[in-house]
Amino acid sequence: MKKILFIMMTMTCLSSTNVCAQNSQVFIKITNDNFFSHCFEDCDVNGDGIVTFDEANKATKLVLDRGGRSNIIEDYSFLKHFPNLTIFSVGNTPVETLDLSCLGKLEHLGLMNAAWLKKLVLAADCNPEITYPTGDAKVEVTHAAKEQMIMFKDSGIKDFCLRNKVDANHDGEISVPEAEMLTRLSFMNFRSFIRNIKDYEDLKYFPNIEYFHAGMTYLETVDLSSCKKLKEVDLSDCRMLKTVVLAKGCKPEIKYPVAYKGEQAKVIYK
Repeated sequence: MKKILFIMMTMTCLSSTNVCAQNSQVFIKITNDNFFSHCFEDCDVNGDGIVTFDEANKATKLVLDRGGRSNIIEDYSFLKHFPNLTIFSVGNTPVETLDLSCLGKLEHLGLMNAAWLKKLVLAADCNPEITYPTGDAKVEVTHAAKEQMIMFKDSGIKDFCLRNKVDANHDGEISVPEAEMLTRLSFMNFRSFIRNIKDYEDLKYFPNIEYFHAGMTYLETVDLSSCKKLKEVDLSDCRMLKTVVLAKGCKPEIKYPVAYKGEQAKVIYK
């Protein structure tokens, strides 16, 4: 019954993807029955038959080694949604490489059922107590490099990123990989009137955005030349806009503000 309810709730979200919208509170469409059952046992705190984004984020323990030989899980990419796990045990798995670099808080790691494991990747500075599979097989343990954190020139941009869930691992910082994953970035929301953007230089950390809403600013020049993949730009709240700077060859559709003193903003390329 729980599984039926979960599927019905999931289908109302993003049916074309594996992860549903976070604001819907439905966490993830679980296609592996083994992981599905364990998720409810360890993470469905309120017993409502669904695992929410919030529940996954708060989970500190996930044990997948119950169920014996039938409990086979090959894809562990879902672990990126459980950043605060301190205890984790893998299920029966044939994988030879296991990347757990998204679990930076691990203290205890059970690999008893990973009989074919040859390489284990842990987060930087993460050294959990590990229970290895039995036998003579050697497991190479490496650590992922520390992610470079962005030092924002304009703190307003960082604030917008944090409020709009760009911080995927919820550590209160925006890393270079997190920024590079984005294709849409908007600085417009209900608090825009409180904090306007004073400098767009930080856009150099978001090279893959295709849609950009500049939010509110009184700058006369908005430099978007570091974003070469732009297809759509909304500058309607740039009240004093006179000049837009784009990368050479980049010709997005632009929504301009009402002309300032009757003058339309000009576009230059560099």
